[in-house]
Amino acid sequence: MKNKILGKTMIIGLVILFIGASVTVGANIDKRSSGPYQSTDIFWEENFDSYDLGSSMHGQGGWRGWDNNPDATGYVTDVQAQSSPHSVEIAWFGGTAADLIHEFTGVSSGEWIFTAYQYIPSDFSGETNFLLLNTYNDGGPYHWSNALSFSSDTGEVRSWEGETLLIIFDQWVEIRVEIDFSADWQEIYYDDDLLVEKSWTEGIEPGGVLNLACVDLYAGDASSTSVYYDDFSLDGVATDPDLDCEGTLNWIDVEPGSTVEGTFTVENAGAPGSELSWEIEYYPSWGTWTFNPESGTGLTPEDDAITVDVEVVAPDEQEETFTGEVVLVNSENPDDTCTIDVSLATPVNQQVINPLLQMILERFPNAFPILRYLLGL
Repeated sequence: MKNKILGKTMIIGLVILFIGASVTVGANIDKRSSGPYQSTDIFWEENFDSYDLGSSMHGQGGWRGWDNNPDATGYVTDVQAQSSPHSVEIAWFGGTAADLIHEFTGVSSGEWIFTAYQYIPSDFSGETNFLLLNTYNDGGPYHWSNALSFSSDTGEVRSWEGETLLIIFDQWVEIRVEIDFSADWQEIYYDDDLLVEKSWTEGIEPGGVLNLACVDLYAGDASSTSVYYDDFSLDGVATDPDLDCEGTLNWIDVEPGSTVEGTFTVENAGAPGSELSWEIEYYPSWGTWTFNPESGTGLTPEDDAITVDVEVVAPDEQEETFTGEVVLVNSENPDDTCTIDVSLATPVNQQVINPLLQMILERFPNAFPILRYLLGL
C-alpha cells in the first residue's frame, strides 16, 4: 500500500513540475543600457613616479623647458610627493629659472578639468607661477589664458585679475581649472575655493583662441626656492545624455485575446543639463502593442523618470510562451540603447491533462489545491 501511495505521489510531483514549467515560464527584466556617458574621461595624467630620481624632466614624458631650453627644466625629487615616491621640483637652478612646459593637442572643444597638486614649504622664498596657455610655439607667438602667482612676501596666491587667497603652506593643495570652450569660460579653484573666473580667450589679454596649448610651471622672474607639483590630470567632461530604462514586463496565465498592462520607466542618466530625445525602436511582432508615450524629447537628468504605460493584446494561441524585447534608442545617438526583455504565457488547455492525473483529481476532489489552481480547475 505504501509503495502505491509513494508511486502516485511521485507521478503527481513530476506532473506538477512539468505543468509549472509550461505555464509559468518566467522572464525577468534584463535591463541593459549602453551609452557614452561617463562623468569624466582621463585624457592625460602625470605623477613623475616612472622617472629616475634626480633626473631632468626636459625631454621626458612630453615635458621640456620653455622655448625648448634644456636649462629651464625641473627635476624629479622625493623630498615631497603627493603620490609616492616622486614629484617634480620647480625653482631656480644654477642661476636659471625652471620654466617647464607640457604641450597638448586636440583640447579645443567641449568641457575639461585640469588638475594639479602643489606643495609650498613654509620656508619658501620668492615668487612662483602656474600658467595655462592657449597658444604656444617655441620662440612665439604665445598667449596666456591665465596666470597664478604665489608670493612669499604676501603669503597669497594671486590671479592676473587681482583676486587673492591665502597660500596653504606645508601641505598638498589642489589647483583646479574648469574650462568650458563652448561658453569660452574658465573657473580656477585653489583648495576648492573659487579664485577667479573669466573668458578663456580673453585671459591675460584679448586675442586668444579656444584651445589648451600647454601648462607652464615657472619659477618666476627673480630667484625663488623650491616648490613641488604632483598628480596632474586633464579630464574631458562628458556632456552627452545617456538613455536608461527600468521596469518589468512579464505576464503569465494570460487568456488568449485578452489585454494585459505593464509599465517601465525612461530616464536620462547623462551629464547634468543634457537633453535626451528617445523613442521606441522595436517591440515583438506577436500580439498588439500600445505604448504611451512612445517617444519623448528634452528629458534632462534633473527631471523625474518618464513612466511608459504598456498594453498588449495577447495572441490567440493556447499553451504558448511568447518572448521578445522592447528596444529604446536615443534619437540622436543610435549606439545609446536600452533593452527590456519581455514574456507572455497563455494557459494550458485543460483537455490535454494526463488521464492518470485527471483520475487522481476526480478520486480526491479536495486534494491538491495548488495544482488545481494552476490548472484552472
